[in-house]
Amino acid sequence: MNAVQRFIRSKVLLLTAAILIFAMCLSVLVQTQSQAALNRTVDQNSRGLYDILVQAKAGSDGSLMQPEIATGQGGVSFDQLQKIRDLSGTSVAAPISLVSRVTQNLETPRLEAMDYLGFNAGLVGTATAGQPGGTDPSKWPEAQSVLSDTPKKYRLTASATSSDGSSQHTLFKSTAEGSLGKGKLVEQQVEGGNSIQIAGPEGETGIKFPAPAGGSEHNLFNLTVALPMAPEVTESVVAVDPVSERALLGTAGDFLAPLEKAPPADARSAEAVGQHLESLFTTGIGMQELEEGPDFLGVKLKYWAPIMTQYQQAKRNGQLTEDSQAIPLIVRSGTSLDLKYSVKIEEIDESGNVVKEVGTAERSLDKDYLPFVSKSPFALSWPGSTDYSKLLGNSANFSRGLYSPATWSTNFASAPKYSDGSTAGNGAEDKTATAGEWVTVNRLPEKSANGEAVDQTQRNPVDERAYRENLETGKKLATPLAMVYGTFDPAAVQEAAGDVNRLPLGGYDPTPMTLIKDAQGKDVADTALKPSLSATGLVSQSAGAITDYYGLAAARGYEKNASVIDAVRVRASAAGSWKQVQPEVDKLAAEIRDMGLEATVVAGSAREDANIFVPGYSKDDAGKESALGTVQQSWVRQNAADAVAGSLTATNLTLLFLTLCGAALLTGASTVSYVRLRRSEAGTLRAMGWTQRRIRSWVLEEFAVGAGLLAVAGIVLSLLSWNVATAIVSASVLALYLGAAFFAAQQLRHREVVDQEPQHDEKLIAVDSPLTFANRQLSTHRFNAISLAVAVGVFGSAVGGLIALLIDIPRAAGASALSGLAAASVALPSIVLGLSGVAVGLLLTLVTGRFELKAKRRYLGTLQAMGWNPDMLGQVRFFENALVGAVAVPLGILGALGIGLVLAPYAALWAAVAGLVAVLCWIPIATKVVK
Repeated sequence: MNAVQRFIRSKVLLLTAAILIFAMCLSVLVQTQSQAALNRTVDQNSRGLYDILVQAKAGSDGSLMQPEIATGQGGVSFDQLQKIRDLSGTSVAAPISLVSRVTQNLETPRLEAMDYLGFNAGLVGTATAGQPGGTDPSKWPEAQSVLSDTPKKYRLTASATSSDGSSQHTLFKSTAEGSLGKGKLVEQQVEGGNSIQIAGPEGETGIKFPAPAGGSEHNLFNLTVALPMAPEVTESVVAVDPVSERALLGTAGDFLAPLEKAPPADARSAEAVGQHLESLFTTGIGMQELEEGPDFLGVKLKYWAPIMTQYQQAKRNGQLTEDSQAIPLIVRSGTSLDLKYSVKIEEIDESGNVVKEVGTAERSLDKDYLPFVSKSPFALSWPGSTDYSKLLGNSANFSRGLYSPATWSTNFASAPKYSDGSTAGNGAEDKTATAGEWVTVNRLPEKSANGEAVDQTQRNPVDERAYRENLETGKKLATPLAMVYGTFDPAAVQEAAGDVNRLPLGGYDPTPMTLIKDAQGKDVADTALKPSLSATGLVSQSAGAITDYYGLAAARGYEKNASVIDAVRVRASAAGSWKQVQPEVDKLAAEIRDMGLEATVVAGSAREDANIFVPGYSKDDAGKESALGTVQQSWVRQNAADAVAGSLTATNLTLLFLTLCGAALLTGASTVSYVRLRRSEAGTLRAMGWTQRRIRSWVLEEFAVGAGLLAVAGIVLSLLSWNVATAIVSASVLALYLGAAFFAAQQLRHREVVDQEPQHDEKLIAVDSPLTFANRQLSTHRFNAISLAVAVGVFGSAVGGLIALLIDIPRAAGASALSGLAAASVALPSIVLGLSGVAVGLLLTLVTGRFELKAKRRYLGTLQAMGWNPDMLGQVRFFENALVGAVAVPLGILGALGIGLVLAPYAALWAAVAGLVAVLCWIPIATKVVK
């Protein structure tokens, strides 16, 4: 009988080789699919809107990039920008710079109580239903009012509060009293005819808050009470090149189209623009033109009226000079600033006692707020009121706008400073914010609009901790005039940038912060932090406005080739995935570095949450400072794609290797036990004159058939997957199998067999229970028992190692957003790979246990003939496996712990637990299967 026939005859050896080949095929297939999914996920999410971030050379700050890149520091000149654009590998080079921090007083709020007097042709004039947008006079409703015919006395308490998401501040609280009643139409005799006017009822005193607030007045639709001025708000302005920015953002950047039509630098005189807007009153403007805005050099100026009123106010105050420039702006729609204004209304008697709670009118800055202009008046509505002013059509564009022109400066304009902290096992980095000086905000202007002094005691100034620094202001420039061309939605820009590899685009793509731990380090419910009034804190909302570089020149001043560009976002012309374009991007970055600039390759980077400890955030009345705690903010992990692909590829290969090597080792253990069955045959052959060498060759020939099958399977798999790792793993498995075969052959050497039966009756072991019998059987056949125990121990170790690797996948992937996606893409294949390794290992241990099946059936039959019942026989089988398991438990635990410490230290304890559980589970499974 030749070797192949003997191999086929040996069902156990054939089954063992077949299981091993099946495990190899399945494992390689699963690993290949897992690697393909990993590569696909990384490629699809690793190239953002641009490939290289260019900044002035300032030294590397590590692999975690701060989201704020528009800092006002400059450093890149326009000549260098042009050289970058001239490089053959450049597709888009989009510069961005911080222009200024702009502080402005919000428009003067007002309280409107419905006091609608009905249609009156003399008051409505020509702006009635006869024109587009108005309502036909016959359809105007009857007069209505929330006020009484006889004046009543009211107390109004106006207050404003602001929250940073952690604590709330009362910015002011002011009270005014007076009587209010329903208005009436008064016809007076004047020269040339009669005049119809609106007046309050007899005895009405009106209500007036302290200056700069005005008093109260009646009009056709409402009684309006002027309220205390709302707090100052500081915004940031950034400058971009609209053409390249649109090329960078695609359709998401279409909001910048009006900036492309802005006039050149020598045609932006604030005086000329203001006079042009004023002329619209004298020349007349139609309703349609009012809705769309008058045409200004190809741009519809929807917000021309607020700009004009600010121009007039600035002229009166002497803020604008002949050198003042109009700066075209695209302003942000809405705000993330938490500012609430409320007015509590109480009806009181002559003694000041409350007769009736009328209610509270509230309004917050939200999506209706537009920096630099007013989308709609900041009006609060008296409870129960209805706004009938829309009967005249849409008059929102005629609103006064902001109280006065903004103040432009570079105070606290730079990005926050941080110091590095500890680094977690998954690479996540901790930071500590560097606290600066205290800044006092919420002050009133020195004078009101009419020039009278303002009582500063109306406000509660707020101290805010600055985490930013001032920038050099350069020469003192004339006050600019903001000229609003349109609006933009920062959320749309952020969506275009993507979430996984969201790269810092500049000041108009906000990165929020979330409070996750308090000052004592205790976890808190995630709280989104809000920007501060002064914009000096860590939290930065999107810029209030975007201008072009002529606008930056007008606000800060620079020579023709000044180094005022903060950063340039460069997209390479090469098309394809991150991995495909990597050589071209690296080449382009090297060419940019040759210009003396810092070029950071961000293709292959990903968003990552950085934990930042914030000290000295607030102080109490005694001046004691307190920390905020730990906040979380999205930064950018450089080279995240390389790190994720490398670490998870290593995990994949380790899983593959561990699965197949565990099977191979167990095959070796099975082979050792199997050889004992051949010892009787080897003894017969030796008696027939066979030499030891010939007997060894006889056994090795049989194993060589299995090795040949493994070799063929490995070669075929390597050719199909075309993967070096597959070839290495297949060769390793084959080498381990051959090693086990040679070791097994050594066990067939001739040995003197010593009679193991006890020679003295006093040493006989009394067999009085299944446990003692099982113990005697294992003691008598120590070699088989130890071989099986080693096999089970190896099984436990392999299970522990596989579980440790599976648990360790999220940590191995890293902490970036790309890591989560990549880990999810390989999770299922990795679990399949691990479970297949566990199943193969378990099957091989069961095969090992069946090698002594004939002998066991023989002595179990003898016990049955002696009268042992099935329960006792089952106990014998259980105790045999339990005793083997008792020896295998420490092997499995220590082996799993050792493998875990080598491969996945953070999951080593879980590996030990998994090894213990695997061995314990093997005992009942082996008892049930091997009968």
